[in-house]
Amino acid sequence: MHSLFSFRNASIKTKLLVASIAVQIVMLALLLTNSARLMDIAANASLETLVGQNERMLHLMVTAYLDEPDFGSLPDTLGELLTEDRGNGLIYVHIADSSGKALLHAGMPEIKTSLPPPDVSTENNDVSGLLDRPLIHVRHPQLLDHNEVGFLQFGVSAATMVTARQAIIRQSALIALGGIAATFVLMSAVGYLLASRLTRLLAGSQALTDGRLEHRLPDEGDDELARLARHFNIMASALQLRIGELQRSTARLRASEERYALAIRGANDGLWDWDIAGGKGHFSPRFCEMLGLNVDTPVSDISPLEMPTSIFSSRLHPDESAIFRERLAEHLKGISSQFMLEHRIRHEDGSYRWIMTRGVAQRDDHGRAVRMAGSISDIHLRKRAEQQLLHDALHDDLTGLPNQALFIEHLRQALAQRGRGGEEHRFAVLAVNLERFHLINDSYGHATGDHLLCQVANYFSSSLRAGDIVARLGGDQFAILLQGVSSVTEATKVANSLVNLPDCVTLGARQVLHVKCRIGLAMSDSGSDADAETLLRDADNALQMARKGESSPVEVFQASMHASALTTLRLETDLRNALANELLSVYYQPIVRLHNREIASFEALVRWQHPTQGMIPPIRFIPLAESLDLIHDLGLFVLRRTCQDILEWRGQTGTEPPPVSVNLSARQLSRPDLASELLDIIAGYGLAPARLRFEVTESLLARAAGPGVATLQRLREAGVAILIDDFGTGYSALSYLHTIPCDTVKLDGSFVGAITSDMRLRAIVRYSIGLSHDLGMSVVAECIESEDQSRMLRAIGCDFGQGYLFSKPMPADDACRLLVSREKRTDID
Repeated sequence: MHSLFSFRNASIKTKLLVASIAVQIVMLALLLTNSARLMDIAANASLETLVGQNERMLHLMVTAYLDEPDFGSLPDTLGELLTEDRGNGLIYVHIADSSGKALLHAGMPEIKTSLPPPDVSTENNDVSGLLDRPLIHVRHPQLLDHNEVGFLQFGVSAATMVTARQAIIRQSALIALGGIAATFVLMSAVGYLLASRLTRLLAGSQALTDGRLEHRLPDEGDDELARLARHFNIMASALQLRIGELQRSTARLRASEERYALAIRGANDGLWDWDIAGGKGHFSPRFCEMLGLNVDTPVSDISPLEMPTSIFSSRLHPDESAIFRERLAEHLKGISSQFMLEHRIRHEDGSYRWIMTRGVAQRDDHGRAVRMAGSISDIHLRKRAEQQLLHDALHDDLTGLPNQALFIEHLRQALAQRGRGGEEHRFAVLAVNLERFHLINDSYGHATGDHLLCQVANYFSSSLRAGDIVARLGGDQFAILLQGVSSVTEATKVANSLVNLPDCVTLGARQVLHVKCRIGLAMSDSGSDADAETLLRDADNALQMARKGESSPVEVFQASMHASALTTLRLETDLRNALANELLSVYYQPIVRLHNREIASFEALVRWQHPTQGMIPPIRFIPLAESLDLIHDLGLFVLRRTCQDILEWRGQTGTEPPPVSVNLSARQLSRPDLASELLDIIAGYGLAPARLRFEVTESLLARAAGPGVATLQRLREAGVAILIDDFGTGYSALSYLHTIPCDTVKLDGSFVGAITSDMRLRAIVRYSIGLSHDLGMSVVAECIESEDQSRMLRAIGCDFGQGYLFSKPMPADDACRLLVSREKRTDID
């Protein structure tokens, strides 16, 4: 069995050689066998002829010599016929009577007495199979004298014939072996030539198997193997091209599959496939995972119109169950091009999760849905984030109360109910502001301020009636909606009950805060066309009046409040426009030396000539500019215009005009780079710093370490004089005077107005002037309107005066003419 398996695995050359030799051996064996058989037939025939010839010859000779005694000369004749070397021919002759007595015996005397049994006799006349014997004994009956029947036995030898036969057989065998050898050599050569080309073909096939598609076979000649090689090369080229295309297609397919798998993993979606006709469905592991199902649990068969509701029907949230089935039915009927729905589904742990279900149906030629596939996406976190964002968008982060947007929506609903229900649905809107909240923030920190706001929010929420709404609008301002109030009196009573807030303990329990609030109130019927925003605005206008007033912490909205607010808003718009287009102007009021009434300097005062309202006093628009954070721009405008006017005065008078003082506000002094800005502007006009002075109020400089002290110190170092305005009205303290970086003190007009009648006030002014002089400062008295005031101030040592007695504030041109006239008087003198 092993040999057979080895032969099957042998090479073609070996198989061809073995097969050809085997065929040759078989054919030669058959030829030798047939030749031996023919030779045996021929030898048997020759032997039979030899036996027959000798038998007839001997029979004739015996018959011829039968009458002679002792057969006459027959023995001599036989002796001549006998072969002595026993190679081939007659060997012996024996004649016996019927009793077996020898009558004649010639040759081989040793067998005379013991005659061997015959090989050929009358009974057995077949000589076949006797060629391999060296001596063949033949016996036949012989008629003797007296008609006695004896027998004649002779022996013949076929040794020569046998030897010749064997020689012929050996020669045939040698010829056969030679033929086999020649065949081996010839077939080996043919096999080598054939097998070498087949080996190349096999190597080419192995190369293709190994993926070396560029391998090619030599195709010399035009025989069958050469044509086979050419066909192989053509096949290899086509296969290489096809394999290349398949590899590129496989690479693209693999890349596409990887992108798809990556997209699926990235999307983190669960996939489902519904065979509607077969009533079966497939669900991805991610699908089962999102629903909390066991991935290894097989999903049962699904009947039509039950997928995906077979999985979802018992898990859908009751609020979305009907719309889910309705949308699915619409898509299966072809009404919608895609099924898509955000809904909640019950997880295996019992909680509801938000998911997005998508699907598209595949239809047959008749438009019937036969298959539907889609996905589910986990949008639970997004939905929670949206809900949180919606909550955050409508609620205050700190207190959790509704914010202004949600409060406005509640107001709109209340207005709608009032429109349907009449008087019983009247309501009131309260705008609430905490007193001194900024002081608490600055003193105890924002954490304490936030803690206070939360306590106030809890107090309002717990104190109001059911149905009332409290909201935080921002900062320390709250809004309250009082539902179902019958009158302003009832609403005011509720508002007054909220004014005194409960005491609040600061963080760390270091201090107890006693907090109050002020409230503005607007009723729902305050205007026939009132909307939610208008009501909240009216309540806020009333709140602003309550914050300004000192008598009552609660103010009820009146129509005049809104008119005043509108006027303020219009004035704000006009002020911005005037400042942007430089429609403001600068007036100059002289400051004179009291002893000779000569102009020592000017104070620059901003004025606004409104196109419709006329000259608007500074007391109206300066605080407005402060609140709008426009005061710095306004101050820089005044400084630039002043520098321009000084240059014009210099050009028209031909002399250096007196210095001009410009006011600085508290907001300006809080700017860290204010000094650089002011000095750059002055330098930009080519003026010496001594040509400008800056006035600041005393309250800004009460603390030596205040924010403006460093700025003023830098200005003084640059050569700019500093004046303290309104001295004695703010945080006046003589002990601070030596720490204030200034050159001149301006006494407030409230001291000047009563100086002639109030001796005590006169004494205070005298000592203040004396102290200022001791500190190296000059003194300017403001608001001088009479000669008595001027004489009194000059008598107690005041240096300069300013007021209507000397001159009202005037435009720059008038100030220039005043300076020109002064120069003329000086020239005359």
